[in-house]
Amino acid sequence: MADKIRCKDCEYCKDFRKVGNTRASFSCEHPNQKYILNYFNEHRIQKMPGFLGYGKPYSREVPIKTSPAWCPKKKKEGRK
Repeated sequence: MADKIRCKDCEYCKDFRKVGNTRASFSCEHPNQKYILNYFNEHRIQKMPGFLGYGKPYSREVPIKTSPAWCPKKKKEGRK
């Protein structure tokens, strides 16, 4: 079985924290944003394309354990 793709280990997973805010928001900044947008549209996902979630207060830990179904890295590996 192949290793699972984990967002916390991915170079495209970025966190952003507004000044004064205690929680960071995480998103995927993979260069293939068109694939992510198309996936969200085709599957009628209403949240912001590429959004992974909010972290715990004062933490830089990614809120999900494995990559979501729409991950472009999964597409490259021939996964669906």
